[in-house]
Amino acid sequence: MKLKSLRWSDDFMYQTILNHDKSYDGKFLTCVKSTGIYCLPSCPARKPLLKNIRFLSTQQEAVAAGFRICKRCRPDLFYRGEHPDRHLFSEMLIRIRSRPDEIKNVTILAKVCGISTTKLNELVRIHAHRSPAELLSRERITAACQRLINTNERVLDIGLSVGFDSEASFHRQFLSQTAMTPNAYRLLRESSGFTLKLPADFSAPDIWRYHLRDRDSLSERLENQTFSKGLWVEGKPVLIHLTIDDNGAHCRWETSASQRLENRLTEGEIIHQQVMRLLGLNTDISGFRGLAKSNNHIAKLLAVSEPKNIYVPLTATPFEALTWAIIGQQINLTFAATLRQALIKLAGPEIPGSSLKMHPTPVEIAQLAPQQLSDIRFSRAKSEYLITAAKAIMSGELNFDELESGSAVVAEEKLCKLKGIGPWTARYTLMRGMGFADCVPVGDSGLHTALQQFYQLDARPTAAEAERLMQPFIPFRTLATAYLWESLRKKHETEN
Repeated sequence: MKLKSLRWSDDFMYQTILNHDKSYDGKFLTCVKSTGIYCLPSCPARKPLLKNIRFLSTQQEAVAAGFRICKRCRPDLFYRGEHPDRHLFSEMLIRIRSRPDEIKNVTILAKVCGISTTKLNELVRIHAHRSPAELLSRERITAACQRLINTNERVLDIGLSVGFDSEASFHRQFLSQTAMTPNAYRLLRESSGFTLKLPADFSAPDIWRYHLRDRDSLSERLENQTFSKGLWVEGKPVLIHLTIDDNGAHCRWETSASQRLENRLTEGEIIHQQVMRLLGLNTDISGFRGLAKSNNHIAKLLAVSEPKNIYVPLTATPFEALTWAIIGQQINLTFAATLRQALIKLAGPEIPGSSLKMHPTPVEIAQLAPQQLSDIRFSRAKSEYLITAAKAIMSGELNFDELESGSAVVAEEKLCKLKGIGPWTARYTLMRGMGFADCVPVGDSGLHTALQQFYQLDARPTAAEAERLMQPFIPFRTLATAYLWESLRKKHETEN
């Protein structure tokens, strides 16, 4: 197709690219004579003069004329149906994880990605729900943990090799993200217990309240100030006992002789990861409070809960959160807890030497027939949704390991592709199962009521209104949601 067959004038198309209008992506291409590249109309790159541009209709025309793809807007990905920003974020993670020591700072990361630091901040916030500096630190600590467990290298050498510029910086950030020193973490490969350093304001009762929503739970128990729960480690059940006092959170675990794990190097590491999740220790309280200095909405929300900080506990695995979310669709908390208990009684394996049972994995759920769930009062729809989700995980269609360490946008989209999974179910799973920090569980009854109370509205907000009302809390909407839920709980306690 020749340029003359395009139905717009050059002046019109030039104005379109000056406006970065995405609605014209795929309708024509901007080919820059001076650089030899071709771009989408929405490309964020600085625009050349009109006289240096040639407008063409298709990729084939652009390539035939000798133009190359733009590395910023990636028209090749657009025409393949892939989102350029998602591809860029994915490629960025691969680069960081392969050589974390090469990316010394955010400026270098932006340069490697071929984008501005402003664009990098936006990209990482949307997909990782954190800042680029926090993402770099997370990936470096993850790499350091693997080296500590699997090698005998000196701690300092490991810190430097994953990109930290000093021993002090490595130790400080390692403690912040793992609640342990590097030397203590290394001992996980040869022990059956560990202690986590807790913040001074940490409230154990708040954490137990979440995990014991079902007071008669078959899979968790709080007895004599000790929380017990079965965790899945390499496909085998391990019973942990977690006690919190002024000296920290003390975890010990048991494995029966018949269930002894083959790979002792990873047992402690996996349990540590799950206990960190259970206690909500990766909640960014300081960042939330820091933003309150310039954000009146956050300041007001904190004032409601003063002087308490809130940590957001997660489920032991993402599948537990997804199971709870599916069960909890459109029913009250009490009935949801009853259904969860019935599910665990039906499909949860026993923990050797304990009266507790394991929360079922996708393996157990995928083997159930819908009628078995109907028999324990699951609706026909919930039965189908839960079994379908379990089968998607078993087939590899839904890979939680990849999703929780990747893009929140991709994770939500993949979850919502499953039958019966909408925004509320997906976002609850992202919040409580994967630890993403900027989620809004739109459709949640408690959240909508709390927003009405917080903003003193005449009526409960709609889903669209709730989305808008939560905008001021970016990038901490998960934590803001927890504070709003807490404000509702406190009001209920006061009234009763």
